[in-house]
Amino acid sequence: MSVEVAPYVRREQVPTTEEPSSATTIKYASRDYGSDIKWLHIRPARDAKAPKKHESTEKILRRLQGFLVEDDGEEYKVAFVENDGLVFYYLPASPMRKAGIAAPNQPFQMDEVEVQLSSGRAVTGYTFVPLAKPSDAFVDSIDLNGERRSKLATIFKKFGKAKD
Repeated sequence: MSVEVAPYVRREQVPTTEEPSSATTIKYASRDYGSDIKWLHIRPARDAKAPKKHESTEKILRRLQGFLVEDDGEEYKVAFVENDGLVFYYLPASPMRKAGIAAPNQPFQMDEVEVQLSSGRAVTGYTFVPLAKPSDAFVDSIDLNGERRSKLATIFKKFGKAKD
């Protein structure tokens, strides 16, 4: 099948209120397309109003401070500080990695948020914010010689009980 491209010739006048560049005409050189349409005139809609955008509202339900304890591959073991105690959880690692939380002992903040969609539905989710860079976190062991043991015992005596 051979197709011959015919030169464009405008057969009808476009009203002068329209801009000439806003109209597009597609002209077929052959009827082999299975239709009786010889040409098609397309122009953008005038005075069409854009749909109203409804702002979504975000509400923070809970804000927790915590730190990364252990990387278990697809899950992180994390600890949250609640009521002066630690609560351990296993959370999916991918959203935390995307937020930049990757090093053991790295502190972070987790917000439980509720988002009201324009359709009226509510979506609940979690956002993570690192409170320190991964390079700021470190694991350091301290040699407990006699002097340090006595200082540690004094600290536990004053502020809390030592756990054996």
